[in-house]
Amino acid sequence: MTERKTIVIIGGGISGLSAGIYAEQHGLHAIVIEKHNIPGGLCTGWDRKGYHIDGCIHWLTGTKDKTILNEMWKNLHAFKDDNDILQLETWGSFNYKGTVVNFYRDIDKAEKEWISISPIDRKRIHRFFNMVRDFCKVELPLDLPISMIPLKRLLGLGFKVLSVWPSYLRSMHISTTRYAKKFKDPALRFALENVQPGPGNLFSMLYSYSSVVIGDGGIPKGGSKAMAIRMADYFQELGGTLLLNSPVNKIIVEHKTASGVELLDGKVIKGDYVVSCLDPNYALNRLLLGQYSLPLISKKISKPETYPTPSCCLLSYAIDKSLKIPTPYSFKCEPFYVGGQYIDHITVRNYAYDKSFDRDDKTTMTVLLDQYNFNYDFWKNLRKNPVKYRKYKEDVQKAVTARIIKHIPEIKASIEPLDVATPITLTRYTNTTKGAYMGFLFTHNKPMFAHNGHIPGLKNFYLSGQWMQAPGGLPLAMANGKFAIQRICKKEKLNYIFSKVTSKKKQNI
Repeated sequence: MTERKTIVIIGGGISGLSAGIYAEQHGLHAIVIEKHNIPGGLCTGWDRKGYHIDGCIHWLTGTKDKTILNEMWKNLHAFKDDNDILQLETWGSFNYKGTVVNFYRDIDKAEKEWISISPIDRKRIHRFFNMVRDFCKVELPLDLPISMIPLKRLLGLGFKVLSVWPSYLRSMHISTTRYAKKFKDPALRFALENVQPGPGNLFSMLYSYSSVVIGDGGIPKGGSKAMAIRMADYFQELGGTLLLNSPVNKIIVEHKTASGVELLDGKVIKGDYVVSCLDPNYALNRLLLGQYSLPLISKKISKPETYPTPSCCLLSYAIDKSLKIPTPYSFKCEPFYVGGQYIDHITVRNYAYDKSFDRDDKTTMTVLLDQYNFNYDFWKNLRKNPVKYRKYKEDVQKAVTARIIKHIPEIKASIEPLDVATPITLTRYTNTTKGAYMGFLFTHNKPMFAHNGHIPGLKNFYLSGQWMQAPGGLPLAMANGKFAIQRICKKEKLNYIFSKVTSKKKQNI
């Protein structure tokens, strides 16, 4: 019997676990190496004062049965079936001076409400929701790298895209902020500007909302950390090796071929292939000692204003779980600054929808304040003085808490601050560049891109993860973990089309 090839995978996040599981399922042995004491990477959660704080999933594409991503998530044991998925009524509720705009999962209900709010915007509202309906019709083929997709499937996808091309074209080259200004009603403008990070384009927002509309944007019960642990447990059941508390010092290269890694404690782990599921900037400049370059990625990282990546300041609270606060719920507030970024609204997420977050008569609530890679130097300089850094975080939480209480007075009796995580926190735990929790945003003038993870001049090595395909996120992290193993399988002449595609995707709405 031929000895199995060993794949050394750096990073135990969703991409690394996906790569590890697919490797073990298809005749390879995988060793996943994670610096932290738990798997999951950016897909994580933590405990404070007895409460659990979810640090990642707000909705997850791939929760609709019989879609391509759904089959992939189930294969990885991220969840089993629809009973493991929670579906919220809205993608977001936005309160602008007393007028509430809802992105209902029921798209007809949402359209009707919007028109009642602003009859003068009727035609533009109708066009907006028709674009959402168009986006519901096309499923992206994330089960295979584009170069491996059979021509017949590519042609079929092309015809589907062509049928909705006007909506794609109309949304690709305009930011959500600029698009929002086309509406006359200020409440609609407020909702559209803030439902996703402002620098992103309309295309990304429409795709995300369409996923929620068809039931493909649910939330796994138990949250992010629980999902990652289920995947890690399954990986080990298959025979994979998971090394925690094992930061990598460098990637070993012999004769222009990646042959393993050296850990920070000096231990060497050898393999036939190395797959890095980390931020590529860290992999290239720290673990590969700057000896190899990837101009496409390096250019984007060096120009944060032109190629924004989302980061955040994440505040968490305990609140009375009986409070009827919709989630997510955003409201206009007195402006303040965080990290040099102007903030004029607050979005709260009430976790009362998931009993996993209950503690007696309370649950968790989080507030995500948008930050970006271009804010990171502010936090980096502040962190040099631990006392000032701690004081600044306390001041931010006080400012946010006061605004929440002013807008939701009934919360005052139970709200209890728990934690403040910053872009520095994200980098410290995951080595992500400038605190980014996702890859490069689609913007109005920066098109999609995808990279095959190959580094010129370096054999048997692949970059993987969300950074390899804009705009990143968990589904693309998971898919790119699989892609790396498919490329290795193809090179080793193993079967790399792992499962029959049965999905028909998004039904007409």
